[in-house]
Amino acid sequence: MQEVIISLSLSAEKYLEYYRGYATGVIAYDTLGRRIQLPASVLRPFVTHQGIHGRFRVKFGAGNKFQSIERVA
Repeated sequence: MQEVIISLSLSAEKYLEYYRGYATGVIAYDTLGRRIQLPASVLRPFVTHQGIHGRFRVKFGAGNKFQSIERVA
């Protein structure tokens, strides 16, 4: 299983685009500069009134399929 650390800073308005279905994926870059694409739906547990902000550990399984995401300090 592969894991990466990403930083996200999405305003609440920006995340609404995903929630409304205008976009289905979020693109971020990990700490090594690699481009990571995630389904926007996996970020729902982390949405606040200010949006989504913080560092996250993302785990991928076979075929680079998304497995899990968690906030890290």
